Amino acid sequence: MKVASKRSFGSRTVVTMMTALAVMAGIAAGAGIVPSSNASAQVLEVAAGIPGSASGVLPPASELPKAEDLRTPSGLDVAETKAPGTRKPTVIKKPAPKPAPKPAAKPAASSAQAAPAGSGWKSAVASWYGPGFYGNTMAGGGTLTPSSMVVAHRTLPFGTKIEFSYNGRTCVAVVQDRGPFHGGRTFDLGPGTAKALGFSGVGTVKYRFL
Repeated sequence: MKVASKRSFGSRTVVTMMTALAVMAGIAAGAGIVPSSNASAQVLEVAAGIPGSASGVLPPASELPKAEDLRTPSGLDVAETKAPGTRKPTVIKKPAPKPAPKPAAKPAASSAQAAPAGSGWKSAVASWYGPGFYGNTMAGGGTLTPSSMVVAHRTLPFGTKIEFSYNGRTCVAVVQDRGPFHGGRTFDLGPGTAKALGFSGVGTVKYRFL
């Protein structure tokens, strides 16, 4: 296909050049510059020296080129076929959930402290309360009555049992209320406790934890 294209292009070029030379020769002969016979001879001489002219036209190909004589274009070699590999799905591992934080232990109430165990007798200033508070709900629960064997303290846990001694009398009371709120006093004896001890007003009592 490339040879035929080149030949066709060369033939058109020769015809064009010969036509131009013939026109120029005709003009020269008409003007009387060159005789007509000389102009024609010059046209033929020039045409004979032009590649691809009538004298140099290539003979037509007698047969088509063989397939094995044709050059194989580079980069068109048959590539080795490989069996397509099976793609494995990508597995995305989710991070393990963090364990929920354990709730912090609630600190013990700052207003309460553990009752000392096995301690001996100690002395403390005490007062008492009753009239005017009957029927009220105590801080540790329950209703205050004239016979309640209770005692009030500012920090001891509710339910702590304390044995009191006063003027030779003793009794056991339970911490069930908060107080006293007067400076210098440690206990506020409930109405039943004060009656059992024969206690009134403000005075010093002996006590120990049970």
